[in-house]
Amino acid sequence: MATNPVVWWRERSLNERVVAAVLGGAALLLAELRFEHREVLGETWHAWLPLGYAALLLVGGGAALLRWQRGGRRILAALFALGIVIGALGIWFHSGGHPLTHVLQMLSAWHLPRSRQPPSGVSARSA
Repeated sequence: MATNPVVWWRERSLNERVVAAVLGGAALLLAELRFEHREVLGETWHAWLPLGYAALLLVGGGAALLRWQRGGRRILAALFALGIVIGALGIWFHSGGHPLTHVLQMLSAWHLPRSRQPPSGVSARSA
């Protein structure tokens, strides 16, 4: 294993580099989620789900990336599949258990006639 980080990076395959970039994105997501969920973290347990997942993805994904040829790809696949589950739970919790209703409400904004659309900068809920 190379001790120089530049040499180590150049020895990685394109797939490993892409996964490293995705893990970097997960680090940014962790910081953003921590900020966005700051008010509800003490109120509900499910506000911790995306934070815990992002932390698990960073730690587990980083370790799996280092063991790319020795089962790391399977671990990463499982971690990314878990991300789909966590995302679905996020949709469920954010919609109050009625995801289809909220999706339809969101899509209905495309059908408002121009005369009924709220002015720029005003949300549809406050109009």
